[in-house]
Amino acid sequence: MLFDNKRNEFEIIYEILFLANKEIKKTRLMYQTNMCYNHFSKYLKFLINNGLLEERFNNLEGRVYITTEKGKRILEKITMVIEQF
Repeated sequence: MLFDNKRNEFEIIYEILFLANKEIKKTRLMYQTNMCYNHFSKYLKFLINNGLLEERFNNLEGRVYITTEKGKRILEKITMVIEQF
């Protein structure tokens, strides 16, 4: 975590994009980010609508989410900022 115990929006977006670098199911992503469904859904919708996260259908797993190329570029930039601290 960058800051105290409470995460800011920047940290939550980073965490979702980082975890979705490999295909991940919605429930696992929600649990790993330790968020309630309503709060998580708002972030998920925001990231998908802005082209940072993509929803796919995997024959074995069903519906999964993965970070897009645009999301990976954002993730790299966020990582660079984090490394400065």
